[in-house]
Amino acid sequence: MGAADSQARYRVAAVFPLESGSVVTSVDRSPKMPHDAAPGTEPSVIQAPQAPQVVVERYLDALASHDHDAVAGLIATGGFRYESPIANIADRAAFLEYIMMTGGILRGIERRRVFVDGADVCHWLVLDTQLSERVSTRAVQWATVADGAITRIELWFDPYRWRLLFEPED
Repeated sequence: MGAADSQARYRVAAVFPLESGSVVTSVDRSPKMPHDAAPGTEPSVIQAPQAPQVVVERYLDALASHDHDAVAGLIATGGFRYESPIANIADRAAFLEYIMMTGGILRGIERRRVFVDGADVCHWLVLDTQLSERVSTRAVQWATVADGAITRIELWFDPYRWRLLFEPED
């Protein structure tokens, strides 16, 4: 069976428009075998409106627009964890404080690619930031969603440009 045959056995489960103009597509990943049902007779599959990718896309929209209330509404109230090369945060309140402190330098987020596996959503991003000069930084964000809220974020990027902002002075 070729790649085209394999891809044809999956189908779009739901499409969600976002405020940013992006469209999130959820795919039914369970393989469909030829003997399962005749073409056009398969039952429709609808994902919940708070599918993990939708939650994370809304988080990125809120982060880029500096909407701290919206960001707060998408972060789990218990058991949240954030990890990056410059911060490790083990609770929601500290993360929201960190985002308010550091988020002012964010000028935009380019979403280059997204991969979804159940509750896990991985984005390849370009973060556009500005202190004195505008800088674009490639990053990978891996988020986990449970019950419609983000429970974990791992954000990975080269921290070289940012190390002086976060290192203690002698």
